[in-house]
Amino acid sequence: MHSGSKLRPDFSPGGIGQPVVILVVFCFAWLLFGITYAFSLLALIYGVYALISLTYLRRTENLWYIAPFVFQCSMVLFLLLAPEIGIFAIPRSSFAPMILLMIVLTAVLIYIMFTKKLKWRGREILELAARQVNETSNGFTERPRPIDKIEFNTTEFRGFVLFIKSRLIFWTIEEQDRYVFVTISMGEEYRLPLGFSSDYSENTWVSVDKEGNVSAQISKKDYMKYKETLAFDQLTDALGNLFIDYFERYKRGEGDRIMYELNAARSNPFS
Repeated sequence: MHSGSKLRPDFSPGGIGQPVVILVVFCFAWLLFGITYAFSLLALIYGVYALISLTYLRRTENLWYIAPFVFQCSMVLFLLLAPEIGIFAIPRSSFAPMILLMIVLTAVLIYIMFTKKLKWRGREILELAARQVNETSNGFTERPRPIDKIEFNTTEFRGFVLFIKSRLIFWTIEEQDRYVFVTISMGEEYRLPLGFSSDYSENTWVSVDKEGNVSAQISKKDYMKYKETLAFDQLTDALGNLFIDYFERYKRGEGDRIMYELNAARSNPFS
């Protein structure tokens, strides 16, 4: 029976980073330049975030990103059209539908947050892999480890790749001779998924080559997140076997059970 997390507490801003940044910028702009300027600057920031959400939607194919995209675009209009203080202020009577729309969209975003529809699952993967390891012997080594071999056809494997990517379980990279599945934790979701870099050498990953050979590597950064010095070979094997288990479950049509297990692994929707 598992008791307690094997990971150190995560103090990164994660999912709350965006509203904190927005609030700080808004307050400074209001104090320095006035409310109309602050609303206009906020509209610009939400416009940028809308482009980011649209990029996530395109690159992950997770349709839940439509909700924050619509919310952020609506916020741009809300801030620019706000009666008396918006730069393109409209009468209060014409603004009422916009307020109702924002209430509905905010409720949808709260639902998405607490059901973890847009949560990157890196920490859950690390947690679930560690639950299979009880030894605390050798520490980190900088080498990938061969795990096992899977049997697949192209159609089912591409379906699995889309499932894994769209559920934000792993970020997927197609190379010439293999697929690489990279863990992404909340707070780390910008560099690879948004295309700022393609270098995953310092990330935890699992790879599958054209013959079905599975290898895995846990990064030093992620290894240091564990409270104990877990046996590294066992931990890497557990990561690879967890990935293989997910592939076998997907083939059996048990994708919902995978998501249930990930949701149960950690209760915090932000980290």
